[in-house]
Order: sequence, then structure tokens, then C-alpha cells
Amino acid sequence: MVITVGLLGNPNVGKTSLFNKLVGARQYVANWPGVTVTRIEGATTYKDYTLHFVDLPGVYSLTATSIDEKLTRDYLLFSPPNVTVVVIDSMSPEQGMFLLLEACELGLNVIAVFNAIDEAKKSGIKIDKSSLEKFLRVPVVLTSAHTGEGIEELKEKIVESFKRTTRPIVIDYGKETEEIIKEIEQCVEETFNKRFTAVKIIEGDKYARAFLKKDCPKDILETISQEIRTSIPLTKYEYITNVVQLSIQKAGETLTVTEALDHVLTHKYIGIPVFLSLIYMAFNFTFKVSEPLVGLLEYLFEKIADSVGSETILSSLISQGIINGVGSVLAFVPSIFALFFALGIMEESGYLPRIAFLVDKLMYSLRLTGRSFMTLLLGFGCNVSSVMAARGLSDERERVTTILVSPFISCSARIPVYLLIVNVAFSNHKAEAFFAIYALSLLLTALSSRIVNKVILKGESVPLVMELPRYRFPKLSNILTYVWNRGKHFLEKAGTIIFATSIVIWVLTYFPGRGDVDNSFVSMLGKFLQPLFAPLGLSWQIVSALIFGGVAKEVIVSSLSQFYGNVSNIHFDPLIGATLMTFILGYMPCFATLAAIKSETNSSKYTLFAVFYSLAISYLLSLVVYTTGRWIL
Repeated sequence: MVITVGLLGNPNVGKTSLFNKLVGARQYVANWPGVTVTRIEGATTYKDYTLHFVDLPGVYSLTATSIDEKLTRDYLLFSPPNVTVVVIDSMSPEQGMFLLLEACELGLNVIAVFNAIDEAKKSGIKIDKSSLEKFLRVPVVLTSAHTGEGIEELKEKIVESFKRTTRPIVIDYGKETEEIIKEIEQCVEETFNKRFTAVKIIEGDKYARAFLKKDCPKDILETISQEIRTSIPLTKYEYITNVVQLSIQKAGETLTVTEALDHVLTHKYIGIPVFLSLIYMAFNFTFKVSEPLVGLLEYLFEKIADSVGSETILSSLISQGIINGVGSVLAFVPSIFALFFALGIMEESGYLPRIAFLVDKLMYSLRLTGRSFMTLLLGFGCNVSSVMAARGLSDERERVTTILVSPFISCSARIPVYLLIVNVAFSNHKAEAFFAIYALSLLLTALSSRIVNKVILKGESVPLVMELPRYRFPKLSNILTYVWNRGKHFLEKAGTIIFATSIVIWVLTYFPGRGDVDNSFVSMLGKFLQPLFAPLGLSWQIVSALIFGGVAKEVIVSSLSQFYGNVSNIHFDPLIGATLMTFILGYMPCFATLAAIKSETNSSKYTLFAVFYSLAISYLLSLVVYTTGRWIL
């Protein structure tokens, strides 16, 4: 039997870490109905049950102001799970308990999970589980996604709650407010939870008002005073404060490790230099660790291709089209996984979210906020992710701006192309070249944000309010899960898009000259378009590779490998390498990113802007790099 479990919680309470602990690698990505927004699901077996988990977007309240919050609210309202697990931060539980009370008010079958219990114990915080269960009237589990404590107990409680629905606490808001709630309940459609809807209407939730019956008296909302509106959250927080005082014994006020580290790592003067130093170290680590494996894989793929030969059409297809084409991309897998490992350490330690605060002042001058920066950081994995993650931004202007500039963040698809270029053109300064292109990526994103807000969208940024996670010592198993969940996307593309495109490229390279690249269809195409790129100093081989790279950026490596015979035959001087890296950084988004932009904005205008603006800006920047380089050299 399948039990559907929704994981609900505030951002940065360890909800996703708990999800990973529960299901491990047994997770998959789907879409929310009606929108191209990813939903993370996973399953595990316990006793005779299959526990199917849905990791809901992190929210502070069930009053929806962003697409993310609307998805969470609608899922719980219209297709509630069998069991809802509300994840609460044991170190600062008040905000999470507010969300718990809202879930109880909605009538969900709730389990309260107080996460990070290991950190709470170290800090001297004592949680009385039985007391919490008494006051909240729901099962309470103390867990640690870091150590795995309480995971088995949580699974047991899920099964128990599925068999026996709980009757959670119902907050009494006082005589006057309760009378208004009952009056509004009479006007709410029968298909919805009346009390929850009535409370949300009193709070001023515009969406909840749509659930009122058409024959509802028009003056019913006019009887709600501002005092009544504010009494709802105030009553909840008063109750939470009393429960915390009676059930949770907090340690004395001392300077925590997190506060001490933040004095340095988020300092307004030295915070940015520390961040840049850490990123440089991450790139240096990537090359030092992965270089031997990359060289070994390149050698093995070349030897396998040579052993197959290219005397016949079939052998040429296998050796050049498949082994050489796909293998040239797969050879860089160690570098990609090494980079994600370094980023995983920063993510798992709690450092990465703090970058949003470091750059918030700069982002504000660009009419964005640190929230946008956190969304854009996802683009280092895949631009599609950052485009879709923009749904969590409540300000529409900021959301669209973030979507349009997301393609300028260097995604993992560009990594093998950069690696190829730096290995060929900057063999003695690999980390420095890599750092430079990523720095240019951020500068180009910032410049584009300013242009978009000046030309297309206008308005002011909303202030940044964000709860930061505590620092914690990274756990290897969590880092490896992080690496795999992001790196497997690259492997999937190698087995599908890159494989298929490599075969197409081989056909265009092999015919009509039967293996003579200079007399092939791809040569004709490249030489026809090459005059457009002559001011950039790019050869027809590079031009042709850039065309195929529009499908997926990794294909550029596969294309060049086939055009030159294999990776070891590719040679660029530093100037061409710098020009090419600059062009690849900016030029048109891949097909998947364009599809995501069209879906998220529902606008052909914005999609076409993303194409032509990126082509124009990449050409101009590359021209500046090449012209300046020739003048200097």
C-alpha cells in the first residue's frame, strides 16, 4: 500500500536534507500540473508500505504571494497527502510552529518533526517531546538529517498516522473573532475547509475570497476591523510562545559558532574577498583532483576509437561519431563532479546562502535583491533550474528579470567546453582562466540586469528578508548525494541528447566526401558562415561547432572532437581561447532553457529577446576581447 507524504517547512530548515535521508538516491523530478515547475518526489519502503514523499517548496505561511507558495498551498488544499510532515528547526522553532498551526487549521493529518536535534543538544537546548504532543495534539518526532537520528521513528509515526488520523489543536481566537469566523464559514463553498478559508479571508488573503459563495452578503467583509485581522497571527504567536516556554528549555545567551563566523564571512569589507578566494580554491581543487582522471579517460577513449578504426562507414560511425563524439564529453565527468563536490561543501556547511547577503547591496543597485542571486546560483548547475526557481520570487518584475539574465550564468553544460579550451590554450593557468570566465559571467549577468531594468522592465526592488541556516560541519554522505543529484543530469544528457547529436554531426561530417571533413556538409555550412565570425578570428570548424552547440553546449566538445579527429588534435592560442570562451559564455541559451523561458514568462517577446540579446552581447564582448588582444599582443 502506498502512503503519500508531503514534506512541509520553512526555507532552510533542513527539509530537503531530511528528504534525501529518507529516500536517498530513490528520487525523481516531475512537474507540477499546469506549470513547468519541477517537483521533487521519492519513495522508500517500510514494513508493508511504500512511503511516497513529495518535497514541497519551502514557505513561511499558507498565504500565497509567489508561485512557489501558491503551489504548496494548492497541493495541500486540493490534493492533500495522506500524511503531512511539518519540519521545524529545533534551534529556532517559533516560525516553523506557526506554519504547523496553519497546517492543523487546514485539517491535515500532521506530524511535527523537530529537525537538527543534534545541534540543539550541543547548544544545551532540551525539548520535551511529550509536552509538545500534549499541547499540539499531533505526533512529535525529534530528528537529525545530519546524523540520521529519528528517521526510523518518523517512518513508524507516518504509518501510525496513516492508520489513525489525529485531531490536532484548534486555536481559539476569542469570542468576537470566533463569531466572525462562524459567520464567514456559512458563506464558504462546501468543497473547501471552511474554518481555514474563513481565517484566511479575515487575514486579507485575496485568493481565499474567491471561495465565497456568490450569494454571500457583500457587507460581511466590511465588518472585519484591522484589530480583528491582526488578532489571528498574534493569537497564534502567543500560543506558540507559551508552548515553547513550557516544552523547550533553551540555553543561556552566548556567542554561537554561527555568529562568530558571520562576523568574518559576512563582513561588509572582507566578506566579498573571502567569497572570491573560496571560489578560486574550488576551481583549483577541481583541476588538481580531476586532471589525472580526465587525461586517463581521454587516452582510453582515443585508444578504443583507434582499435575500432574508420575504414568502413559503420566503423567510422562507431569510432568517430559515438566513441569519439560522446567520449570526448564524458572524459570531463571527473571535473564536473569535482566542482560540484567543492560547491556541495559550501552548500552543506551553510555558507552558500550567505552570499545573497554579501551581494544584496550590489544587486539592489541593479533593481534586484539577494533572493535573485540565490536563484541565479542554481544556474551553475543548469540554467533551466534557475529559470524555474524564479517562481519563488514574489515580485513579478524581479522574477522576469532573473529569468532573462539566467542564461548568462555558466551552467554545467559549459564546463566541458571551458575545460577543453583551458587545457588547450591555458595549460599553465587553468584555475586562473576558469576563475576569470566565471567572474565575467557574474559581471555580464549584472550588466544585463541593469539593461533589462532600464529598457524593458522598470520598478524598484523590494527589501531582502531571508532566514539563514546555521553553519555545520559538512557530512560526506550528504555531499555525495548533492554531487550525484546534480551530476547525473550531465550523464543523462550524454546518453541522450549528446549521443543523438553526435550521430547527426558524424553524418554531416562524413558525407558527401566519405570522411573528408574539408569536403563535408558541415564544412560547407561553416565556411558559408565563417565571414560573419572573421572579425573574431574564429575558424569554420569553431563556427560549425557553435551552431550545433545551440542544442546543448556540451555538443561543442563533441563537434570539435569529430572535426579535428580527436581531442588531442585541437589547438588554440590563448587569444582565440579567450575569445571563444567569452562567446560561449554569452551566446544563445540552449533549447531547453529557451523552452523554460517561454513557459515561465508565457511570452514570445521575452523568449526572442533572450535569443537576440545574448547573440548581440556575446558577439560584441568577443570582438572587444579579440581586438584588444591583437592590439596588446
